[in-house]
Amino acid sequence: MMSIEQLLESRARIKTDGQGKDRQVIGDKELSDVAEILNIPLYQVYVKSMEKGIVPLRYLRNMPSITLKDQITLQTACVAVVGSGGLGGHIIEGLCRLGVGVLHIFDPDSFDETNLNRQVFSAQNTLGKPKVEVMQECCRLINPAVRITAHKIAVNDENQSDLFADAQVIADALDTPGDRLALAGIADKCRLPLVHGTVAGFGGRVMLIHPLDGRMQMLYGGQKEAVSAEHLLGTPVLSPALVASFQIMAVLNFLLGKNQSKDSRMIYVDMQKPSLDLFEL
Repeated sequence: MMSIEQLLESRARIKTDGQGKDRQVIGDKELSDVAEILNIPLYQVYVKSMEKGIVPLRYLRNMPSITLKDQITLQTACVAVVGSGGLGGHIIEGLCRLGVGVLHIFDPDSFDETNLNRQVFSAQNTLGKPKVEVMQECCRLINPAVRITAHKIAVNDENQSDLFADAQVIADALDTPGDRLALAGIADKCRLPLVHGTVAGFGGRVMLIHPLDGRMQMLYGGQKEAVSAEHLLGTPVLSPALVASFQIMAVLNFLLGKNQSKDSRMIYVDMQKPSLDLFEL
């Protein structure tokens, strides 16, 4: 039997990228064929292909903003996304398309008609279905090399920290102060960074919270039972799509060890003005 290297080489071809450079590339079908022949997980074939310098076609348009070395790092990374609604859906889809290898997604809810205005994968045919299960199935169709664990539960207790044992970073896509404070407690207990995001009306904010820095308490301390601004001002589709993009970028910077991963300033965006401001907390 041919080795994995030989199988990949035999199925690769040359394609000119957007910078005019010829690259060895390989398609999803060919990668799946190799995985089936060798009876190994598809993600392992993706990693081996990229280690050999053969670019999966699905990632060609990420380059050079995301290098092949970066792409390997993402394929072997693990991210937890807590909340699969307006923010969470966009984050989950984005991380899946970027090729983050393992996603743990959490949400106790099912889609209803009030989600149709903004939430990814909310459609007539998904109403009444659990959000995490719908997203798990849709993301498998988008990128079968991403392993997704769906948890149809609320995350609101520090005793749930075991669920995050293999995560490198947590994305906060929740919508109430109390749940956010509980999630920050879990992140502190696990010594994990937390990418906080929130939206209301046409605005929102994003901030990378480092373990034990106490900034979630600074934002929400004493407001555990407060009604979120999202519920008071509504949430048109524009704000979660934009804020989620900033959160995805923060996760990406952290995983890839970019300089911005140490930037702890809060981004506040108002799309109506429009304005974008940075604040030190």
